Amino acid sequence: MNIKLILAIFAALVVGGLTSICYSRAAARHAAPSGWSRHTRGQPFVSQSVLASSPPAFSTFALSAYQSMVADASSDGFKVDAALPESGKLVLTPHYRASHATSALILEAGQKPTGQLMQFDGLSHPLTCSGSLRVLQPGRVVAELERTRSGWSATVNGETISCATQDGPGQPAITAGLRRVSIYRLSSGSTSGQLPGVMALSIGLGVGVIVFGALVFGAGFSPAITVSTAIAAASGWLIVGIDGAQLAETMRLIEVQEDWLALSLSIFSALSMAMIGLSIRFSKTRHPALAIAPCLMLTLVVALSLPVIGAMGWLYALFAGLALGGLVWVNVHPTKVPYFNLASLGLMAILMGSTEVMVRFTHVGSLWNAADNHHGAGSMHTLIAQFEGMASGVPSVYPSKGFPVALKPKVAPIRVACLGASSTGGAFQNDSLDEFYPARMTHMRPPNTEIVNQGVGGWTSFHVRKYLEGHADALNADIWTLYLGVNENLPTRMSFADLYAAWESGALNESIGVLDNIRLFQGLRLFARGLQPGAGAGVSPAALKENLSTIVALAKARGVKVLLMSEGVRPDPRILWHYSAVMNTVAADNENVAYLDTAAILDTVGDGAFIDSNHLTDLGHRTVAVAIKSELSRLGWW
Repeated sequence: MNIKLILAIFAALVVGGLTSICYSRAAARHAAPSGWSRHTRGQPFVSQSVLASSPPAFSTFALSAYQSMVADASSDGFKVDAALPESGKLVLTPHYRASHATSALILEAGQKPTGQLMQFDGLSHPLTCSGSLRVLQPGRVVAELERTRSGWSATVNGETISCATQDGPGQPAITAGLRRVSIYRLSSGSTSGQLPGVMALSIGLGVGVIVFGALVFGAGFSPAITVSTAIAAASGWLIVGIDGAQLAETMRLIEVQEDWLALSLSIFSALSMAMIGLSIRFSKTRHPALAIAPCLMLTLVVALSLPVIGAMGWLYALFAGLALGGLVWVNVHPTKVPYFNLASLGLMAILMGSTEVMVRFTHVGSLWNAADNHHGAGSMHTLIAQFEGMASGVPSVYPSKGFPVALKPKVAPIRVACLGASSTGGAFQNDSLDEFYPARMTHMRPPNTEIVNQGVGGWTSFHVRKYLEGHADALNADIWTLYLGVNENLPTRMSFADLYAAWESGALNESIGVLDNIRLFQGLRLFARGLQPGAGAGVSPAALKENLSTIVALAKARGVKVLLMSEGVRPDPRILWHYSAVMNTVAADNENVAYLDTAAILDTVGDGAFIDSNHLTDLGHRTVAVAIKSELSRLGWW
């Protein structure tokens, strides 16, 4: 068989297969089976590595971060075949209510399935049920729920549970917890939702046929261009094993179709080869102006896809295309160009410089700026300054980073030290520590008590641990309160503990001079990080437990009592459930350690408690202060 025909078939299979996979992943994340609708609750930022460790499985629908599938019509029963990940959760209800309590079957990996009356704020109460089911292990689970006269009956992996409820007829729904759950089959009544695999394969086949026809036609024009284009089309398979949403998050790509990144890479590589190949061919046989045209078209297509914003961005996209076309022409005719090497270097410099400026005139380019300490994507500057401040032990005037404010001599028998991050002290939205909840507590404390604020913006449980390891005695407190959660979940290229160890050894130094402000360099660096598995959150739930265990041990050695508190977020505090669960466990396992679910308390107050997704208004700070005061009084700690 002709080698060009083999390559055309190869490219058709490669691009068609990539198209099928990308379509299936996009449908899994955003679409719904026929007869069902996807409902999404807005969430604060969630690291993609927390949701799942791999892309959605082929020909499945996926739910995560409390998304729901709701049947379009009422039905007396429905059936779901799903895969629960470790810590995964699925809630099945015969009567979906977006803002009211509803009865539900709770399927959670590591727990027995139970019937619960679910409240809108996330709280639940057990239903009266008969039947006992075995503990669910991570993996496939088949559940069927049907209405009965007294409530509903459910079968889970062949075992049955019946629960009494007062619900009337309604629309069936399934809702995931935080972790991604894959749905292999979902049916309601006589309706069985079609999975996206068939459509994905059909679209992939159609794209493959188009690619095959285009390459066969191109082979008659230029075999060399066709061969290079076919080989370049395989580049997307280099990243197909990475979750596109996680790669987009790592690279700070905004306004992109994250599940199509693998196919986009193939298309870009193939288009680049084709256009540069045409430019080479035209340079040999056509006028120089025509030889530059394919390269100019390439850069304009790239500018359109980014997209470039403003006339200056488009002007530099034009310069980049002219420079690339000129570079091709010069290298095709080296003997015709005086000072060939200098001319090539000059055109290369113009190409790189123009591309750099073009990228700056995009939303993504504005994030690829490590020299910007506040917005710098991938920058370690702020983190290094934070570590330096923490290690220095020098008090700050305002605890926005580094180290808490100076402690005054102890003047009361009982000192309460409030530890935490920006919501405790150091949020940029506030001008004074008098606006935070520790200051509010000073007006509620007993006469023999004083309150000190030792919160620092950006801190996590790791930072608090390091601080207490070196300054617990100087703190001289009788009660420590820890209000944490959001910063634990921030995505970093490695854990905060590993970052700190790298800083101590001198390896954490990204001050690379002028490179810090070069967008193309930052993009390549972020891409390299995106290829590394397991970047994840700065403090994993396991690391949080280790940090809290160390903090509790330090407290026990000094006779200090510890109050752990969940950090409130909007619109749904359950997004940090895995951290709250760790706090609750640590409190239950240790004497003189208590857990206060401040996140749930703030959630009942609503949006009025929050400036943004997690920082508190005056109402929010007063709510937290009252909650702490009530809990410390209930515990008899003051």
